[in-house]
Amino acid sequence: MNFIDSPLRHDIVCAIMNRKKLRKVMEAMEALRRKGGIKSSELDAVAKSVGRTLHGRGKEPTWINLRFPDLRPISIPHHSKELNRFTANNIISQLEEDIVRYEEIIKD
Repeated sequence: MNFIDSPLRHDIVCAIMNRKKLRKVMEAMEALRRKGGIKSSELDAVAKSVGRTLHGRGKEPTWINLRFPDLRPISIPHHSKELNRFTANNIISQLEEDIVRYEEIIKD
């Protein structure tokens, strides 16, 4: 099962983020890194699962985190083919910053 079809995609992160959900998101990110040939829709699903919302600015769809407004906005290019692996890995790395922030909150 890929991440797009998984129940994780439909989690409402703003309700309650716990260690189990964080682990699932991290596993999904690692699977995408290993997979290669990542589609923008898969990264959109990860962005949504970490609590980011679509914001209408810029040329490409931009995702912002309302819970952590100091995190940088992330643009995920939408092209007809798969994303360049370096671009995709950079986006995943930026999304991992959201996970780090949630982990800091859960520790407290």
